[in-house]
Amino acid sequence: MYAKLRRVGLPIAVGLLGVLDCAGAQTVARPLFQSDAALELTIEGPFRALSRDGRQRPQRDGRVRYVDASGAEVVLDVRLRVRGNSRVRICPFNPLWLNFRRGQVAGTVFAGQNRIKLVTLCRRSDAYRDYLAQEYQIYRAYNALTAHSFRVRWLTVNYVETDARRADTFTEPAFLIEEDWEVAERNGMEVVEVERVALAALDRRATALLAVFHFMTGNTDWAATSGPPGEECCHNGIVIAAPGNAGGTVVVPYDFDQSGLVDARYARPSARLNIRSVRDRLYRGYCRANSALDWAVERVNERRSAVTAAFGSGLAREPARRRALEYLNASYAIINDPERRHAAIEARCRG
Repeated sequence: MYAKLRRVGLPIAVGLLGVLDCAGAQTVARPLFQSDAALELTIEGPFRALSRDGRQRPQRDGRVRYVDASGAEVVLDVRLRVRGNSRVRICPFNPLWLNFRRGQVAGTVFAGQNRIKLVTLCRRSDAYRDYLAQEYQIYRAYNALTAHSFRVRWLTVNYVETDARRADTFTEPAFLIEEDWEVAERNGMEVVEVERVALAALDRRATALLAVFHFMTGNTDWAATSGPPGEECCHNGIVIAAPGNAGGTVVVPYDFDQSGLVDARYARPSARLNIRSVRDRLYRGYCRANSALDWAVERVNERRSAVTAAFGSGLAREPARRRALEYLNASYAIINDPERRHAAIEARCRG
């Protein structure tokens, strides 16, 4: 089916109807994403140099410190590396990879982890703190709909600049994103590395739910069958598949900062889409999955309270929280009105 397949964990047989909620058995204790409690970290590193040379994807030595439940300080060596595309160009402080040493993490909150995405604050202002919180909350909202989603952990980070000439310490929010293989493993699936995925291979329910959720959050910055030229599928999504089952392929989304719900100052829709603002909803789902739209709408309706609760955590300021909920509630009005839903979704699907 695929040119390249990366297997993770032990293969677990999964039926298509159960795949959306299956959580595969975990053989290693990995506490990091088992808790929703905010975690306070101190991260030491040459952050100014990392951001200055961000497009070259530099990698530098650093340390992560935190105080565990017993009150003892835990110190871990880490390699810091710049990641991302658009945010590297526009953010003074770049998103990072935290690459831990496997031999050090046993018995810590990072047990079982290796290389984790750190989503940092782009700019140090209240508006950008709201953007960060709302992107985190979108991940949490998708968690409420499906196990085919990245878990996240909210952080308070004390950044310590290690360049002696520019010594500085500042504290800002951030969040961590679960690793690709961990999403696949707990769903009894495998990570697939290919440039393209055939529409016929995509699980219809998962694909319909993905498209409806992107519509609800006003996100058009995604694809489910291909990535940018020369890169793996998919754009702002990873591909996971049930072992040996060509019809059970699922795209798991990430990166929601370009969504209309977040409405970041720097967010712009692609010129190809013929919409003026990221706040303008545009359905980009596939017509092949239309047969599963009723199921997807039923899903988001039955879990509406959990989805909206994701935006009530108090992480964003009240005006931003209220605006996000108004935007989300407007999408429910569309999908639950047969005529509006047909005009905005069924009639707009991609071939």
